[in-house]
Amino acid sequence: MYKVWMLTPLFLPVRGGTEVHVFNLSRELVKMSIDVEVHTTRDTYTEREKLIPFEIMDGIKVVRHKRTWIYRDSPSVLHFHNLGRKFSTWNLYTFLFFSLPSVEAPLVMTPHHIFVSDQGRVINWLKRNIGKRVDKLIAVSEWEKEEMINLGYDGSKIVVIPNGVDDMAFNYPKSEGFEDYLLYIGRISPEKNQLFAIECIKNLNVKLILIGQVRDKDYLEKIMTRVSELGLEDKVRYLGVVTEEEKYSLMDKSLAVILTSDIEAEGIVIKEAMVRGVPVIVGNKAKVLSTIVKDGVNGFVISSCQDLKDAVEKLRDPKVRKEIGENNISISREWRWRNVSLKVLELYKSLS
Repeated sequence: MYKVWMLTPLFLPVRGGTEVHVFNLSRELVKMSIDVEVHTTRDTYTEREKLIPFEIMDGIKVVRHKRTWIYRDSPSVLHFHNLGRKFSTWNLYTFLFFSLPSVEAPLVMTPHHIFVSDQGRVINWLKRNIGKRVDKLIAVSEWEKEEMINLGYDGSKIVVIPNGVDDMAFNYPKSEGFEDYLLYIGRISPEKNQLFAIECIKNLNVKLILIGQVRDKDYLEKIMTRVSELGLEDKVRYLGVVTEEEKYSLMDKSLAVILTSDIEAEGIVIKEAMVRGVPVIVGNKAKVLSTIVKDGVNGFVISSCQDLKDAVEKLRDPKVRKEIGENNISISREWRWRNVSLKVLELYKSLS
């Protein structure tokens, strides 16, 4: 049987963009009779050695290791995810071990943005070695591919395969009703830059709902302190982690989904909102977002609080919301994970 190992520092129940990506890709490959094992740590965002060593999720074997571990098998392909976002012994040991000449399986890497940020000498060295040693790199957008090439990586190794969107986003019944709030979805972490939206909300006649797992407790405290300082307790709510059903219901009823991150590989929550026919508002710092969102066509690209105010005022017109929503549904028709997984499997088999 064709066997794929996914290697990622964190995995479900930790819920971030990378973790959900690995789960969805793995689940679709299992449906195609591919034997998939996810090898990861036992860590969460905030605690080490917290999770159980082994479980099976939707046919995916999930093996959670300590910081170092012994290679005892021979998969058909090794697919690395996100090894360089944060330096750790897992990052260093895992990649260097599996890039030894004695390991015959081809190496594929999906960086999930690590190639497009300066993270210091050690991690930059690790990133460059990954780029040299892997057989193929998967970029999730043309923008990411261009950035990787600009940083000196071999363009002939890079294949563009966009992230998919879970079938549930396509199939879950649409929630009826409309409420006047912006929905910010993302882990609570400085690079997600929720504080920008909070600073803007103080002068806007609209509420803000934040959902997402806490990655940085200090940043959450900073957010809540700022909400209190600005007297926004009635306008800003943090709901924590919600179910997928709750997430889609919150999307459907919102004025728009907003994302003002400093950096993104693609912004999967924006794509989910588009599938649902929901307007989107994105910041201009994470350049990839403006390749998905065309200002005034399927959402708005903002750089200031005044831009956000203008976008909110335009979206209060039901005709504008309807037109943007319909444009988003049209754009997103081909984003199902099965289509994406078939492309990834084709790439794997081209290396065999």
